[in-house]
Amino acid sequence: MGNIIVDVMPPSYWQDFERLTLDYARKVWQDDYAERNGRQGQEQAGVDVYGYNYKQSEQTGIQCKKRTWKTKPGADAPSNTLSVAEIDAEIEAAKDFTPSLERFIISTTGPRDADLQKHVRNLNQSNTDFLVTLIFWEDYVEFLNENPEFMYKYYENVLKYRNTYSADEHYYRLLSMAFDRPAIRTPFHLENRATDFISALSATQEAIATGCLKDRSDKVIDQARVPNRKPKELKEAADKLQTAREISTEALSVGKIVEHSTTIEILDKSIISKLNKLRFESVKQLNIVLNTMGLPEVSIATQ
Repeated sequence: MGNIIVDVMPPSYWQDFERLTLDYARKVWQDDYAERNGRQGQEQAGVDVYGYNYKQSEQTGIQCKKRTWKTKPGADAPSNTLSVAEIDAEIEAAKDFTPSLERFIISTTGPRDADLQKHVRNLNQSNTDFLVTLIFWEDYVEFLNENPEFMYKYYENVLKYRNTYSADEHYYRLLSMAFDRPAIRTPFHLENRATDFISALSATQEAIATGCLKDRSDKVIDQARVPNRKPKELKEAADKLQTAREISTEALSVGKIVEHSTTIEILDKSIISKLNKLRFESVKQLNIVLNTMGLPEVSIATQ
């Protein structure tokens, strides 16, 4: 993306702002299972996005506050911003969230505000329930520029307009996201459900074949044009995933893998090494392609 930050406007719809905030949380907190809390109209105890921040070791909740810019960021006329009263009200609401939070974040598409930051610093001196943090739109812009895969996901048209868009790069960044999921990164014996593992492998294969990336609920996350000529390494990666699917499906059908409510029992330990080897080899093939494109590799646990 270069060293100059690409300026982008906040999303037009609150749903997109929540989606972006969820991606922010999963990436920054290193929590693949961070999730949106409830739906519009339901009681949410002041929390829109919830998860565990593994970097800070904190149970964390985010309240999203979308604001409308009157002008571009950096111009003289500011947007509607948060108020001290709003912050205090959201903090009170978040105290009822279950499980108890260790950090509560209020994120806004409004501009950075020194008075609000000072107010929160003062609150943190006396608030014994949890720490409070503010995230402003400038912080989102920095995040998007530091993580181009999300710039491609949310601001593809901006990149096209600035003549920096690459359809091939979009596709390979989408594949990087497809492979960067627990089913592939995490050793098989740590899986919770074999059927989820098989579904994730299938979704990754679909991303390679069609350029369409879906989540666990089968909702489309991102789409990109498939290159006319895909590198042979991608076929090899897809073949490895197919073999892993066949092995795990067969093991389930004959009782070598037994699913319980939250864990799996693997009666044939040789399956573990086979599946771990296959997922490692599939990522290795993808990383060859990513290296050729000058893109970051997907990391994977070997044990």
